[in-house]
Amino acid sequence: MSEILPIVQLLHHYANLQPPVTITFEQLIKFTAYASRLKDDLLLVQPSSYSLSRGPPILSPAIQLFLSEACLIPLDAVPQIWVALANISWTTKLELASTDGNFEAAYRTFGHTQGICMYS
Repeated sequence: MSEILPIVQLLHHYANLQPPVTITFEQLIKFTAYASRLKDDLLLVQPSSYSLSRGPPILSPAIQLFLSEACLIPLDAVPQIWVALANISWTTKLELASTDGNFEAAYRTFGHTQGICMYS
């Protein structure tokens, strides 16, 4: 339950902005799924002493841009969403349903320009 509260607070925050920013549950699921598959890329910008027990606090600009474009989330919202979803993304390997044909396409379309690939 403690992992859900930051997500609810985040959605509430964006809904109350003027003008409101709509962030959907589907976007958050995609964000978590994509981030969970980029663990090696996320580690690249962390200090060498970083503990692997929790999600890293820093996302590189390339990862932020990829997540923003692939999930259709405003770029300035990505760091705040990461704070809410970092530990879930880090400890879970979330697979999107195979019916989502956009999953691999997102990596080809948005990741390639940022030097990010789906498979390492």
